[in-house]
Amino acid sequence: MEQHVRFVNRGATLLGVLFTPDDAPRRRDVGLVFLHGWAGYRIGPHQMFTKMARRASGMGFPSLAFDFRGRGDSEGDAHQASISTMITDAQRAARTLVEQTGVSKVALVGVCSGGEVALGAGATIPECDAMVLWSVPQVAADRSHADRAKRASILKTYWSKLFRPETWRKLFGGALNFGMIRKAILRGGKGEGEESAPEDEQIDWRRRFIEFRGDIYYLYGTNDPTTPDCLVHYERLSREAGRTFRHHLIEGANHSFYSLKWEAEVLDESLGWLDARYPPPPKPEPSAAGPVPSGSPA
Repeated sequence: MEQHVRFVNRGATLLGVLFTPDDAPRRRDVGLVFLHGWAGYRIGPHQMFTKMARRASGMGFPSLAFDFRGRGDSEGDAHQASISTMITDAQRAARTLVEQTGVSKVALVGVCSGGEVALGAGATIPECDAMVLWSVPQVAADRSHADRAKRASILKTYWSKLFRPETWRKLFGGALNFGMIRKAILRGGKGEGEESAPEDEQIDWRRRFIEFRGDIYYLYGTNDPTTPDCLVHYERLSREAGRTFRHHLIEGANHSFYSLKWEAEVLDESLGWLDARYPPPPKPEPSAAGPVPSGSPA
């Protein structure tokens, strides 16, 4: 079953979709909260959150996908949003899922900036027990090298487009958006306002990472220019936290997994890991005596 839910956080009404398993009683005592990226909204990149939530519901996991303030159908000004405000939105969303479904554990599923939000919120949510993070940038680290790699990749992409006939057709037809191209190159692929806000600078990312006592599963594409730096960073940070570094690489995939093959692998890996971590209770054994014959005393 899918139904819209609304909840209020710091004066803004946020909208989400609650996915609940049809079979009763629910087979698991954990629910999922989906956290979209900076420029996205509740369905996730090419509807990956919606697809995963529906499959998870069939496996017995209730879940909540919602729009951060100022995005999608939620109230608020996107220009005033920050990672810090998104963290408080995630905290309230997790509380809403617990209240609506009665689960005692929550797993956060985040993509890109949504993964940052998960790492910032996880240790502050008592029910949070696990995270599945797709293409999460580095936290508690100097990102300058990864940012340069991302900008270089963007420049390489636009350079290669110069030699495509369709690019010249768009140019002479007035269809090229030079403003968007300029912003992409200057900001290195970051959305407007995504640069760290003053309140974000106050977050002790390393402490929050280490204080989180659950498990984390990282998924990256090998064609994402930030992947090498992220793998080295999170392996080191996981050792500091005494946590096993669990990760999976999607061969050839880019940052947002824009291919049906890559998308399928991300969903299969994510749900497979959650299924193994939270196995459903065993089905009751049928009674050895069999059914009571009609007319016999019970």
